Amino acid sequence: MAEERWFHFDDEDQPDDVQVAFTEALREHAAWSLIADDVEVLLPNYYAFGYRPQPGETSFGKLLVYAYLPAPGLGLSLLTVGAYLDGSKIRGDELHNQLLTFPEEPTSLAFTGSGSPAELAAITGDWFGTIWRRPVVRYEWLRSRRVYAHRFLFADTGQGLVEGRTRTATLGAPDRIVHVRGKATT
Repeated sequence: MAEERWFHFDDEDQPDDVQVAFTEALREHAAWSLIADDVEVLLPNYYAFGYRPQPGETSFGKLLVYAYLPAPGLGLSLLTVGAYLDGSKIRGDELHNQLLTFPEEPTSLAFTGSGSPAELAAITGDWFGTIWRRPVVRYEWLRSRRVYAHRFLFADTGQGLVEGRTRTATLGAPDRIVHVRGKATT
């Protein structure tokens, strides 16, 4: 079953009881549509946290669960989001797509919570689900009937996600708006 691969530890990982309880509850709570390859779980000694933690120090928390928001059929990640679990607390937000660190200032996607592993898994699962259900559109600018520039954004807020070929801020209104994922807005 594909969902059994969601948020699984690597064989060499040695998660503690809280980490195991949290990830098991998160897998059970994950009713949102994710592809197993788009989700990960990492322990803080993993190099991708941006730096190797010093003795007794964690990198934003004891465990990271994160996912890439894909553009279906395009082989493109639109956004990297994740949550750091530190015992009975969790903090989530957009992440740097390579270092997996939080931005200096929290974004509109940020959340925090506290509670048991099951409560934190529910909060985190709901948060991921809310992001995955949000409508995403692609603005396209055409030249000679071909796409010259594009920009992906959340349709409900206009928050930009990814743009390609050229900066779109100076191009004016897009020639075409294409629904990419999530529930279409009217």
